Order: sequence, then structure tokens, then C-alpha cells
Amino acid sequence: MSFKTHRLSWLSLLLLVPALAMADADRNYKVAPNLFKTGAAMENIADMAIVKGGVRALSETPTIPLKANTMYLRHKKGPKEYHWFSGQVDEKNFEKLHAFSLRENYLKASEVVGMRFYGSQKNKAFQDELDLYFDREYIYSPRVPKLFFMKNGRWQQLNEVDRPGIIIIDTAGIPGLEYTSLTLKMRNQVSKIYPVKSGMYAFSFSAPNRLPYVEAVYVQDGEVLKIKPQMAVLANDGKVTAKTSVTLGAVESANTLEEVEVLFDKLAADIQNTVSLVDTTEFAKSYPAPRKALSLSVTADDDSYKDYRAKFQVKRQEARDMWRSSKLGGIGMINQVLRHKLDSLQKLPLSGTMQPTKVEPVYQKVDGTDQIAAVRMTFGQPKARFDVSWSGTAEGMTNEEFYNLVKDGDAKAHLTLVNNKPVWIYDQGVLTGRHHYRYEKMELNVNGSDVQTHGGFELPDYIFDQTEVQEWLNRPAEEKTQVLTEEVEKKAPVQEDEDLGVEVKMSVPRVIRDKIVGNVALIDSGSFRYRGHVVAMSPFAIHTTEVTQQFFKETMDRLDSSQRIEDRSSFKEARKPVHNINWDNARKFCKAIGGDLPTEAQWEFAGRADNNEGALWNLDDVPDVNNYAVYRKNSYKLGKKSPLYGPQPVSAKKSNPWGIFDMSGNVAEWTLDNYFMFSFIVEKSNPTGATMGSHKVYKGGSWKDNEKDLNLTERDDEDPRFWSDAIGFRCAFPRAMFEGK
Repeated sequence: MSFKTHRLSWLSLLLLVPALAMADADRNYKVAPNLFKTGAAMENIADMAIVKGGVRALSETPTIPLKANTMYLRHKKGPKEYHWFSGQVDEKNFEKLHAFSLRENYLKASEVVGMRFYGSQKNKAFQDELDLYFDREYIYSPRVPKLFFMKNGRWQQLNEVDRPGIIIIDTAGIPGLEYTSLTLKMRNQVSKIYPVKSGMYAFSFSAPNRLPYVEAVYVQDGEVLKIKPQMAVLANDGKVTAKTSVTLGAVESANTLEEVEVLFDKLAADIQNTVSLVDTTEFAKSYPAPRKALSLSVTADDDSYKDYRAKFQVKRQEARDMWRSSKLGGIGMINQVLRHKLDSLQKLPLSGTMQPTKVEPVYQKVDGTDQIAAVRMTFGQPKARFDVSWSGTAEGMTNEEFYNLVKDGDAKAHLTLVNNKPVWIYDQGVLTGRHHYRYEKMELNVNGSDVQTHGGFELPDYIFDQTEVQEWLNRPAEEKTQVLTEEVEKKAPVQEDEDLGVEVKMSVPRVIRDKIVGNVALIDSGSFRYRGHVVAMSPFAIHTTEVTQQFFKETMDRLDSSQRIEDRSSFKEARKPVHNINWDNARKFCKAIGGDLPTEAQWEFAGRADNNEGALWNLDDVPDVNNYAVYRKNSYKLGKKSPLYGPQPVSAKKSNPWGIFDMSGNVAEWTLDNYFMFSFIVEKSNPTGATMGSHKVYKGGSWKDNEKDLNLTERDDEDPRFWSDAIGFRCAFPRAMFEGK
């Protein structure tokens, strides 16, 4: 039987015709960057869901990443001209759009900006939709409830979802209003916040001469919800004379944040001592009550609701103190000046030198042996103002040498903080401590010499878990705008914020080196686009290389002679992959070491490494298949006299982003799945192939194949008894086998 040869019936040939017709290069189904024309005026489009606020809208060059709280319109002027506009969302026309989630359809904003989308699979490449809207999380169509696109030579459908909501903050009538979200990351104050998914959202409001408070709302899918802050006016009608030891002169003379905090605590205590002179009934009547959990469609023990209630109580206490101060006459002026100075000092950067109070090694198991992976230095004292650890390594020395140097030497660290603001921690309304957390840099000097280090800070849980600290640690990174070019179109931009839900990148798998099962990558659960569908995958492990002849021999030597399988590879070399092996024997080998052949879905999920591309070299700045694959041009076509003819040693080419080698080329690889020509069903999770069919699927292409056959989304099939010098295998394993290793 010849390799990649089948006897096809006339019926099967007829079925292949439309499949071949759809296998045009994906570039025909993309909007090339040079098709976007800049400087064109926005035309009047029916029910336009974007507004420019009175500014004449001119078309722009698409840039990545897309901005938050911004709606984008891609208008097709003609077959070779597109216009790109940005602006605020028109909430009325927004309600008429069909929404398609990027995350749920396993796409990225960087991909969809240049994709052509269609209302039907019958459309030609140039017959894409005239108008589409984009934001950082969704695509919107004003016309059709279904959208199709072409990827890896296959029509794929977007699944419509409920349209997200919009929150509008009504600032009218409240001069100087400032607000932040407790549940969303907001870079700047905006009047419209979108897209927001169904759920509970909380905001903190403050304004001059108004009592601050925290509001919570519940937004339904597709709802436009307006929030008009109900902030009580702070009336400075002092009726009670309060005594305090804090004077304006003392506030003005204080030079450090710590000195101002002492004055603040004294003033707070004096106000508390005068509380009995102030009737707080009026405050209780005017200040809003907290929202009940049921009205926000959450339970009372929901973490988001508990965070809201905690923040509400803190703001209520702050508002009551301000209200009391306004009733206590001149003490209110002192309070205002004191708070202003407190805020000013907290914004300043902070730096100083400290000696570590504790030095310890951080161990990690390597090949069953504990080795020092880093050095941890602790600064300050538990529950003190400074209470932080730093863990890392040093340049030019081993981790053990670094540990001994710091442990035995005179180590001094210069710590730099972004600013001087500590977090104030309360327990049932009582201040229990102030603790720094905005650490930025550590510079180490040991025995008078500078030591170059690499590492990061670690906060104790009681500081780390504070809402204020979490908001600061998870603040969005500065956006680096990229103009949409051919290169950007091919690469996923790393600048997109994970909290916006568009980046679905997974962490790089950990590699386990085991003498029995070989080198395997531990793959986390996730989703990807597989055969035109978004499917979910459970965790598993897979060999990082094709099974080599050396590993095959070592495994056979451990087995009983009755269980051994002969290695019939014709291109002999220890590091070259096993070939000339049929499906049955490949599976027996995997079973012998506790695994099995990977399903086609497992194989493709691991091979594509969280990318929608089937040819990973297309993600590089300068695409070159030679960097990744042993294939026809750099092997078979060189002839039998060339040392590069035939399969080559594994891992000789570039790995995929997850450190897995030779998924494209070298030898094609058996998978566990049956192949059946009329099977169109793909399970939503952990697909297992056809239930019928005598042939088995193999993937990846080989040293004999052309570049187009190396695409990881392609599949071929053969009789399981078939063997060839162009087919090998690798094994997959249950993830549980490696837990604890």
C-alpha cells in the first residue's frame, strides 16, 4: 500500500470538490492592511451605533490593542477600500446589534480586525459584510444573527450571544464628581462603561462638599442602565464647639507622612470624644442604605457582595466623620487641611535602605533532588509598616553561592516604592494598622559591592488580600499602540488586558522528565477552535517529541520478551523518530508506559499551542517553514545521497510556544481516532473522533510532504495495519499520573 493513497469512490470524489474549493489561501478571506483608507469622512449609515460627539469623523488606521470603552466601525466602501472609525457607543442603536463574544468563540481582537465575515457560507471571498462593529470583547453585526469566517481553509461559524449591557454615569449637577469601579478596572473616568456582562457592579463616588458613598447595581444582558449618584450635600453649619489638640499650625509643621498620620489619629479620637454632642439621626436619614443581596441577584456570602458591603461601611464611616466635622464648627477646617496634606504626602515616591531580617533558600525538586531555586529575603517585621519579602536570583553566581553570600555577608537593600501610600486596614471599623505595598525595585549591596539581582516582591496574605492592594496590583499595564500591519496581523498582541476577556492565552506547560515515560508537557484545561467548533479540553500530558529509536529500545529492554515490539525503522539513529510502525504497535508501546495515543483533538490542541493558526510559522515576523519543519523541500527533494534525506533527529527544529517539537513535518503521527468520511459531529468537550470507520487518523505531515500538508488542522487517514517510513507517533497520558512530581 502506498503512502497517502486511497481508493476513492466516485461519490467520495464528488464530495471532495466543494472541500477543495473552500481550501483557498486564508489571505483571500482577510482584509489586507493596505485596504484601509485614512482621512475619509464618515458616511451616514442607517442605525449607526457609533457617535463622535460633534467632531467630524475621519477614517483612521486600525491600531492594536483596541481601546477600552470605545466602539469601532469597519465600513466596506468597496471591494478594495475599507474605512475604520472609532468613537462612543450610541446606546439606542446598540440595542439593535447582534453580538458575538470573542472569548466564547475563541478569537482575539487582533485577529478579527482583519478578518472578513459573511452572512452565509455561500458567499465568495469578496462578498463579506459591509458594516461590522468591534470592541475589545465582541464583534457586532447590524444585519445578521450568524456570522461565518474562513480559517485554515475551513468555514467556521460565530455563535451569537446575549448582547452585553452599558452603564451610564450621570454626572449632571455634581461639580467635581470622581468615581471608581470596585468590580471593573477603569483607567479613566468615562460616562459610558461597556461592554458589561450580566452581573453586579459597584462604584465609589466622591465630590467636593458631598458625602462619599458606594453604589451597587445589577445589569442585565442588553440593558442600558443609568446611575445618577445620590450624594448628600455637606452643610458647614457648625452648631457644636469641639475641642481638639490638633491645630492648623501643627498640620502645617508636619513634614512626614507618619507625623501627619499621628495628627489624623488624634483628630479622629477628638471627634469621637465629641460624638455625644452631635445627634447623628439626621445623618442616618440622609445617607443611603446598602443594597440587599437579593436586589443585586447575588447571595449574601458572594465574594463580590461582601467586598461591596465592606467598602460601603468604610465609606459610610468616612462620610459620617465628615458630617460630624461639619457640625463641629472649626474642627472641620482642620480636618479638611489635614486630609489634603495626607493625600499630597501619599502621592510622593518613597525609597530607603533596609537590612533583611531573615534570609532563606527557596528549594525546588530537580530529578528528585532538592536544589536552591531562589533566595528569599524578608524586610521589616510581621504586622509592621514594612512587612515584605523579595525572592530572586543574582547574576554571575549560582543560587547556592548567592544564598551563602547574603546569609553570611553584610547585606543592605535599597527599596523603592512607587509612592508613599500605605493601605489602612480596619477591623470592624477600628484601624489596626497601615502597611506599605507599592514596592517597585530592590537594589542590593553586600559587603560594600553592588549585586545585580532578578526577582519580585511577595506580600503577606493580610496585606495582599486587601481590595485596595488587589486593585493596585492588577492595574492595567500601559497600552502600547501598534498600527495594524501584516506582521501585527499575524502575531497575537501581548498588550491586551486579560481582565477584558479577549486574551485567552494559557500558561506555558511545565515539562516533566521521567525515565519511564520520557519527556512530557503537562497541558492545562482550555478551549480552542477545532474543525470549525469551539471545544473544551480537559488536562492531559503529551510527549514533547516523537518517540525516538533510543527511547523505544530502552522501553523494550524493560519489557518481557513476549511483549516486545520490533523497531523496523529504516533510517537508523538513536535520536531519530521511530517509523515504519503501524497503529496497533504504536498504541501497544504507549500502553506499555502507562499512556495511549493522543486523540486528534489532544494532538492538535497541544500542537497549535493556544493559537488559531494551523501553520505556526505564520505567527513569526518573517514566516519560514524551514525553522519549524523537516519537509519535502529541505529533506525529500535533496535526494538519497544527502544526510538531510529522510526523518531527522527530534527537536532539531524550532518548538511551538509550548516547547513541543516536530508537530509539523519529520514524521506524520498516529492518533487514537477513527476516521469516517460521513462523520460531521464534533463533541463540545474532549472530542474522540468518529464512532464508525476502520481507518485511523494521522496528523502533521512528514519529510515527504509539501508545506500545505504540514498545517496542524489538516488530517489524513490509513488502515491501522499500514506502516511507512513517513509515519511515527508520540504518546499522551492522564495528567493525574504526574500530580505531585
